[in-house]
Amino acid sequence: MKLLLIHLLLATSALAELTPSERELIQQLGPGTPEPILLWPDKPPQFLENAAPEVIKDNQTIQSVSVPTITPYLPPKENRNGMAIVVCAGGGYGGHAWKTHVVYAAQVFNPMGVAVIGLKYRTRPPHILPNEGIQALTLLDAKRAMRLVRHRVAEWGLDPAKIGVAGYSAGANLAMNLAANFDLGDPQAADPIERLSSRPDFAVGLGTWHWRKPENPFVFKPNSPPMFLVHATTDKPVEIATNIIADLKKLGVPARLDLHEEGGHGVGNLIPTRVKHNFPGAQWPKVLVEWLGSLGKKP
Repeated sequence: MKLLLIHLLLATSALAELTPSERELIQQLGPGTPEPILLWPDKPPQFLENAAPEVIKDNQTIQSVSVPTITPYLPPKENRNGMAIVVCAGGGYGGHAWKTHVVYAAQVFNPMGVAVIGLKYRTRPPHILPNEGIQALTLLDAKRAMRLVRHRVAEWGLDPAKIGVAGYSAGANLAMNLAANFDLGDPQAADPIERLSSRPDFAVGLGTWHWRKPENPFVFKPNSPPMFLVHATTDKPVEIATNIIADLKKLGVPARLDLHEEGGHGVGNLIPTRVKHNFPGAQWPKVLVEWLGSLGKKP
């Protein structure tokens, strides 16, 4: 009991003292920016000792991530509908386009009552890993993020059966990887967070990418979550999206692909000017929510 209490205290006080890069990001983004929460209260699994410090670029891109976190962007309490999306920013597994992919998503979804949870997963560098290695490492981060959000549903006013994942580019690769390789938790784990499921209740891929290969590299299951993909016909190879959808439909998993003629690899970016002027590729948040509702069950 004493050990559990210590664990919970560490979890709730995680990042009481922000790192220089975290302070810099909050300063760049401005007042009201939420603070990050450590995925693990101690060192994460496969922690890289003596890693180079994290870097925040002037365009709010994060690089050199060795300590993964989540940052909750929550709607006002009275407007929350229980849904949350863990957003994995893109950046070729070498960084996170945080403002473009996380902050702008929150600006669209929060007024809809949907929480956005930005996932800062680990990158290379500082991790020097092959493609398969960085996928395996970041999958640990994505699984833990899903569990941690479910652990906090009461605190954040969320529905544990309405927690999805969305990703852009390499972040979409991570979202698909999670949708294919989730687990239902370990009921015997000493850590109560690890007892929870890492299965997303839905998954979104925006400009889905796998090192420019057209084949679907993910082995989905009949209980994989409903999948919603947004892709541009000019974002080659478009076949990765069509192949994913085809494979899911063979399994009986609800799947939808919205193809657009404009937008390229950033087709789903929710840049404010695009949202304001009703750019087709920026309509996916509303379409996603309506589609999930049309499935006739909780997403």
